[in-house]
Amino acid sequence: MTSTSPAGGPVPSRRGQPAELRQRREALVMRAALERAALRDATQDLQIAGDRVARIALTAVTLIRRYWLPLGLIAAATFSRRVRPLLRIARTGLVVWQAVRLLRDARR
Repeated sequence: MTSTSPAGGPVPSRRGQPAELRQRREALVMRAALERAALRDATQDLQIAGDRVARIALTAVTLIRRYWLPLGLIAAATFSRRVRPLLRIARTGLVVWQAVRLLRDARR
């Protein structure tokens, strides 16, 4: 004999039959196993997403470290009104940048 809980779900009676109690226990154990599996999958998905974000950030930092001078010159050219002096600065900056790269590559 079962009664209804305040939440509206069936509650086994105090005299509860062992078969009914065993069935409810098995259902709860199965539900817990499903929830653990779902949590494990969600954790794995978050780990993969975090790894991807870290890889993108590392790539961005590498690109910025490698090309900061040309990108800076392009940004400066974008905000400048006088083009000719800026082109001269850009040419000089490019020569310096290439010289630095050659020196770095010679050390390796």
